[in-house]
Amino acid sequence: MSIYIRSFQSSPPQTPFAPSWKYFLGDEWIRDVDFEILSQFILEKEKEIVNSFPPSKNNLSVDGYTGLGANSLTSRFNSYNLLKYDTQEVKQLQKEIARVHKEFINSLSVVNKDKIWIQCWANVLRDGEAIKPHLHSVHPFTYLGGHITVQCNESSTVYINPINQINDPELFKIKNEVGKITLFQNNIPHYTTPHKGLKERITVAFDMIYDSFPVDKTNMILLDET
Repeated sequence: MSIYIRSFQSSPPQTPFAPSWKYFLGDEWIRDVDFEILSQFILEKEKEIVNSFPPSKNNLSVDGYTGLGANSLTSRFNSYNLLKYDTQEVKQLQKEIARVHKEFINSLSVVNKDKIWIQCWANVLRDGEAIKPHLHSVHPFTYLGGHITVQCNESSTVYINPINQINDPELFKIKNEVGKITLFQNNIPHYTTPHKGLKERITVAFDMIYDSFPVDKTNMILLDET
């Protein structure tokens, strides 16, 4: 298995004012994780996390602009870190995220001279729910985000070309399949199609940042590249 790189990429500009862009995302598969066990673990922890932590405060949004509301597990996205739980599946998940991250940056010949921290959370959607278009960051330290499908019936995550969002948007629609991980530049807007089914749609999402980014890293962990 190797990572599949996608890109929103412009044609060469022909005038001094023509836009030029190149945005990357990549798909891979997670190895050696029992996603049924991980699904059960997340569902067992959902109510505990919601009751133990307040909704996140991200400017004027409590749920990261996802539209899932203040009572959702998603609204606690920066109040805890899923990767801090001491279970076999979570430990393996962290190793796999580190492996795929390394594949991604190597494929693009990116050299990082800084340590990488990761903030990780879970999303649980029920019948009829969907995540609205949002993006994770546009600041000068913007790096990568990620998404892993843990349990799903029929839904997709849709990534939007940041430059071409309004008139005939350019989209990558990626089907949510159990075990698939997608890494993407954190300024790429994205949303999901509505979840349909009695079983919950469960995903794991995360943000990666440079060590030099001056932000509170209390809930973050260093991404282990070994």
